[in-house]
Amino acid sequence: MSFDRVGGASPRGSSLERDEHHMYIRALKRLFGYAHVLLGLAVAGQFVASPTYDVATSSDVWDAISFAMAVGTATALVISLVRIREVGKLPDWRATTMLIAAACLFLLFFRLWLGWEVYDSEETPPWEIRLLLWYAIDVLFVIVSVTVGRYLLRTATSQAGG
Repeated sequence: MSFDRVGGASPRGSSLERDEHHMYIRALKRLFGYAHVLLGLAVAGQFVASPTYDVATSSDVWDAISFAMAVGTATALVISLVRIREVGKLPDWRATTMLIAAACLFLLFFRLWLGWEVYDSEETPPWEIRLLLWYAIDVLFVIVSVTVGRYLLRTATSQAGG
């Protein structure tokens, strides 16, 4: 902790402590940025390859990727909310669009995932409609996840330079 001119301890800490804090934040942003981009690419690959799977393989792939998608969806929403808070009083259209897309993805994904996969709800639409909804969620997930990842990588890089 540093001392201010009056002789008391400064609540802000020393510049070394602030630099260390920014270093950790940049590293976390890079880590989450790469994770979001890679997860988006994995879901895109799964989406493209899914017509070649049989039912058992498709179920195995879905079981493996659904938890990662749930975490990615939740973190995308949180990161979008933080971005809106960082922008200030008048958020730009990119931050607002990212928040709306992340919120839509969050609601759609968790409604379908919790309703049909976790709780085995009685309320199930026909298979074709459910498949179409999952296709829409996959495409929206890829767009949101890659956008959030690129945003995190861009801000981590801009913080590193300045």
